[in-house]
Amino acid sequence: MDVGSIEGIEVTNVDGVLTIRIVRPDRRNAVTPEQMSHIGRLCAAAERDDDVRVVVLIGTADAFCAGADLSDVDESTLSGQVPPISMSHDLFLPILELSKPLIGAVNGVAAGGGLAFALCCDLRLASDQARFATAFSRIGLTANDAVAWLLPRIVGVAKALELIYLARPIDAHEAERVGLVSYVYPHDEFEERVEAFVDQLRGAPPVAVRFSKRLVLEGMNRSYREHVLAQEYASLANRTIADHDIVEGVEAFKEKRPPRFKGMVVHRTWENY
Repeated sequence: MDVGSIEGIEVTNVDGVLTIRIVRPDRRNAVTPEQMSHIGRLCAAAERDDDVRVVVLIGTADAFCAGADLSDVDESTLSGQVPPISMSHDLFLPILELSKPLIGAVNGVAAGGGLAFALCCDLRLASDQARFATAFSRIGLTANDAVAWLLPRIVGVAKALELIYLARPIDAHEAERVGLVSYVYPHDEFEERVEAFVDQLRGAPPVAVRFSKRLVLEGMNRSYREHVLAQEYASLANRTIADHDIVEGVEAFKEKRPPRFKGMVVHRTWENY
């Protein structure tokens, strides 16, 4: 995959794991609209690349992402308008539409639009030094669209409203307690523990995982009857694309060994399924 490069965003692609790292420690990894768009393009490219099995989003130094970079906003030119610090919904869509596992490795503060980044991930792994805050009400803004949509789905309506109303930062352990993060790791072991977790995902059957993710996310807006029909279709499609993985999984189970899943051995257009 090749979508070019942009300053402040580092990308590595090793053994099926695409890692997107925000590297702006002097700004606590706050991002510009151009950097946000680039992350979206990277996710869209990962969607098309059958060799990518897992995507990891992480920050550097003591921050995950402090949101939108306001340093270049000139208040004198705003003419009473709201400063453009809420990231546009169309910038988040390529991230939300990624059908592959997306892990948010929250190594430090995740605030405002940075929290939205983390919420877009399938699950979040946190350093014990991580902090989370909606932040918007502190400067008189409504909640970012992704935060307002995703946060209540993850922590429930009442807790989401509390965090949005008060913009109260919470630490990693409270975030784990309310279901915002899945695991909290010691900061000095964080990247090693994330790598071990992601390695488990990398070994999962790629096609089955992608269909399962779609079933879960789309099922939130379906009736159970609709969900069952979608599951039957997904199961048939999975067998059509990657029956070899099902055979391998059964054989590995019988032989009591780790399976070696291949995923798509011939490229197909995923959108057809």
